[in-house]
Amino acid sequence: MMGAGSVTTKVLSWSMVALIAVHTVIGIILTAKSVGVWKKTGAPYFKENLLFWTRRLSGFLIMILIFFHVTALSATNENGLRLPDFNGIKLALQLLLVASIALHVITNVKPVLISFGIKKLKPKAGDIIFWLTVLLLLAAAGFIVYYIRWVSV
Repeated sequence: MMGAGSVTTKVLSWSMVALIAVHTVIGIILTAKSVGVWKKTGAPYFKENLLFWTRRLSGFLIMILIFFHVTALSATNENGLRLPDFNGIKLALQLLLVASIALHVITNVKPVLISFGIKKLKPKAGDIIFWLTVLLLLAAAGFIVYYIRWVSV
């Protein structure tokens, strides 16, 4: 979507890249500060901070998998952009990306709602998780259909 398609698609794609970059930089800074405090105090409390590390590691995994997402769905040759073969490994990586996004967002719903000052978390969190699940299942289904189309050709 970043190089092909309409102007609107390009603007949306590059805007998303910018937001992801800012989000990543903020995450790295906050993680570095946390690790610095833990080194200073000598008390990392890894088990107590398991949710924190789940959030950080799923975000890091997403950044790695975004690279595979871009490379799995775009290539160039002398004629311009083309679609490369989409094999089982690429499908597995795309489904892992969807799962990582799900884990990252679901573990962060409550803190985001709290930061927005929303007092009744359960109804809002339930709605967000439901619609996120629907969206991510559609994404996973899209990758599976795309893979089936490649295999059947």
